Amino acid sequence: MVRGLLTFGVGIYAGIYLSQNYQIPRVDEPKVMWEKIQSIMEQYRKPPPPGDK
Repeated sequence: MVRGLLTFGVGIYAGIYLSQNYQIPRVDEPKVMWEKIQSIMEQYRKPPPPGDK
């Protein structure tokens, strides 16, 4: 439990440090990210086997 909280705290600290000192682009809203993921999945989807409907 303590190890997980320590890891989480270090991650938060590193994220704040990086965002203040480097030009990191903002993360899209979850809805926009989900739409991008769906379009990528659709792009690489295998075609159904022949005779399968």
